[in-house]
Amino acid sequence: MLDRSESVDLSMPRLRGRDASPCTYPVPCLDVVRTMRLIGDRRAFAGTICVEAVAAVAVLSYGYLSLLFVAVLYWIDLFFLTLRTAVQQLISRPATERRSTLFQRPFRLLSHKRGATTVIDRLPGVYLRNVPGVWGAAFVLALSAATTAYVAVVNVPGELWSAPTAPLVLGGGLVAAATKSWLRLRTYVAAGAHDVTPASAVVPRKRILAFAVYGGLLWLASRWTLTTLSREGPEIARAGMTVTASVLIVSRFAYGWYTSRARADDERTAATSEPGGEAMSREQAEPEPKEDASVSSPPSIPRGEPLKTMAPVRASLFAAGVVNAMTTGGVVDNRFGHWRQFTIRVGLAGVMVVAVLALLEGSMVVSASLAAISLGLGGALSAVSAVHMLLALGGVEYRFYESEVVAYDRYLGRPQWSASYDSIRTVSVERGLFGSPLWLNAGTVCFDRISGPTDDDRAQEPRSSIAFVPDPERAGELLNSGN
Repeated sequence: MLDRSESVDLSMPRLRGRDASPCTYPVPCLDVVRTMRLIGDRRAFAGTICVEAVAAVAVLSYGYLSLLFVAVLYWIDLFFLTLRTAVQQLISRPATERRSTLFQRPFRLLSHKRGATTVIDRLPGVYLRNVPGVWGAAFVLALSAATTAYVAVVNVPGELWSAPTAPLVLGGGLVAAATKSWLRLRTYVAAGAHDVTPASAVVPRKRILAFAVYGGLLWLASRWTLTTLSREGPEIARAGMTVTASVLIVSRFAYGWYTSRARADDERTAATSEPGGEAMSREQAEPEPKEDASVSSPPSIPRGEPLKTMAPVRASLFAAGVVNAMTTGGVVDNRFGHWRQFTIRVGLAGVMVVAVLALLEGSMVVSASLAAISLGLGGALSAVSAVHMLLALGGVEYRFYESEVVAYDRYLGRPQWSASYDSIRTVSVERGLFGSPLWLNAGTVCFDRISGPTDDDRAQEPRSSIAFVPDPERAGELLNSGN
């Protein structure tokens, strides 16, 4: 038997992220930890109760429009769920993605960033290398908001919005949904799940898919409500919509209760297992993805002060963003996107040509509309690409020491890569369209490394260039000092 006053090692996989050292607690603290996690689960379930309570009030207040009002409330709930998913992706453990997706290619320079930056004190740091995955959630948000707003204005009866209690019920649903998502996010962080769960594994795909096509679901609910009302009359429509909305509320409530009970059962299983941890929780028992060396093993910084420090010219980063957006890549790492991405740029140019032809024909409205579409989409691509460059290189400074060069990110507080002068060959200075975008007063130093990474994944790393520095010739001399 184990004496209650003895200590046990609670080194779990979830402590390998930001808190790598093992933690030793007295055995009674095990009960405290489990109790705290159970309290967190119950608080998150309380958020579910609040959302469903507001939906129940809508059912009692809106009669045959109750199904439509509940559908609007559930869109708000899914909206905050998508926001919470995006935050969870940003703070969860980064893992190397072996396949390049549509949203990762435009942010290729972030795929090997090391370290995290703190945005909110109550939450863990944000990993910049997880940013590409969040753009998928942003696209779903924009798509769902646009389509659902159109259906709500065109197909949903206006009396739903003009009801006297509509602002009060919608406001209550907004507060309840926001509170629910915040409590679930706090529970996710308090349980340490962000340290063991890869960023790609936190997406509730079925609910995100439902959110993406929610405009169609709202259209079906509106169509059904209006058809039933016109054929069967108000009383039958009231009964049918009330029953349907009630079934939805009960089903969602039961699902929320089930998920909270499942966590409690996992905790009780862990509590009744033998000391030593023979029984593991569901998330601990699953095989973890292989840890990326670029996250766990950052390069060391040589002792002493650097001989020279250079940083990318800020104006060149914005110019590089424009060039990168228009050419689908080529900046910094000489890697271009898929040919399908280039067809988008060709399409924008084609729209501008049509706008010019319409202007020559005297069609001012058509020309202005097409030009606005082309310039708007081009500007959006350039803005996103400029943000990409700022996140990737905005905080980087190149520190030249006696024997090696280190790229250090001031925002993340960690070195990103290093290269020994003895391993550098074929140093060259580029000042063209990709080496010095828009021919500003900067240049890029490119070099080859003898002992560099050779596999396909590492070949994408921007670790063989000193990008957009104001004195590239001096940087080239320092890199050649080991030869």
